Amino acid sequence: MTTTIPHDERPRVLIVDDEKFIRDILADFLGMEGYVVRTAEDGNAALNELNSTPYDLIISDLKMPRMGGIELLEQIGKKAPNALTVIMTGFGTVETAIDAMKRGAYDYILKPFKVEEVIHVVQRGLEKQRLAAENLRLKEALGLYKVSEAIQASLSLDEVLATVGDTALHEMHGDFVSTWLDDGEGKFFERQRLLNTTTGGAHGENGSVARRDAGTLDADVFIEHFAGNQMLLEQGQRGARFFSRQPELPLISLLAIPLRMKQRLLGWICVASFTPSKRFDEGQRKMLSIVGSRAAAAIENARLYEDLRATFQQTIEGLAKAIDKMDRYTSGHSDRVATYATYLAMRLGCRRTRSRSSARAR
Repeated sequence: MTTTIPHDERPRVLIVDDEKFIRDILADFLGMEGYVVRTAEDGNAALNELNSTPYDLIISDLKMPRMGGIELLEQIGKKAPNALTVIMTGFGTVETAIDAMKRGAYDYILKPFKVEEVIHVVQRGLEKQRLAAENLRLKEALGLYKVSEAIQASLSLDEVLATVGDTALHEMHGDFVSTWLDDGEGKFFERQRLLNTTTGGAHGENGSVARRDAGTLDADVFIEHFAGNQMLLEQGQRGARFFSRQPELPLISLLAIPLRMKQRLLGWICVASFTPSKRFDEGQRKMLSIVGSRAAAAIENARLYEDLRATFQQTIEGLAKAIDKMDRYTSGHSDRVATYATYLAMRLGCRRTRSRSSARAR
């Protein structure tokens, strides 16, 4: 029984050539091989296509009007750095094609060519890309395990949120991370907002995304969404409805997961990309979901710990004041005892946290 690959999961190939006959014949044969194929007549048209759709592989002619293959290759490195580029060239320009490979092209094809040779180059390139992605996923899984351990070992709400925010920024390469928590009275507020100051792609005329307005998320729209759906993954302007005030840069990708304890919504984590070459995928959605499930439990534990510590401190202070009222000669002494007791309780809590971390490390 043959398994049909969903259309959205099939590799996407862009063919760029000023000769319509070559574009059409390659599109027909690669389409029969199961690829999603689009064509462009020159480099400028190819860039317009790359701005609207992500591609896995680009086959481009070397010499074209308006924008040739070498210049297009440089632009692909900026707009779609994860895409592979194959250069087509004639026998007289082989040296230029080799130079293109030094600049980042995956391979080159000599004209005239056999269609079977082109299909072989495409298959080999996409298999290399698949293996590289699988290796990256394994590294991400290891990083995810370490992050989960760090979250679970902490009893500090600020530490938990900082770890989750750093993961979304640096492991997922997000440009903007917003974490929302409930206030205990049915309302939600933005507890943490982070901007990626190291990203190289989300640049406008005034610099990186950190210098641009990332907009304001609409809490009511998120609450409504999470009431009927578990997660959120939107591409392009479809995610604009989740903002009450739109970001200054065009939205490329939006990912959000709820923080739940049983059926109760504690809040959510939202990650946005304003970088044209960075679109979140299903694998990253699953990764953030795992981090979120650990974070939700850790947030609940941290809140319980803070409540317990506050209750303990109030109890000690109340006992000290009661003793002071009973005997004026001990006035002030009981306050110092209360302070020392509270300090001791906090130190014991820190030691307990470090012991748990050390035990997990062993």
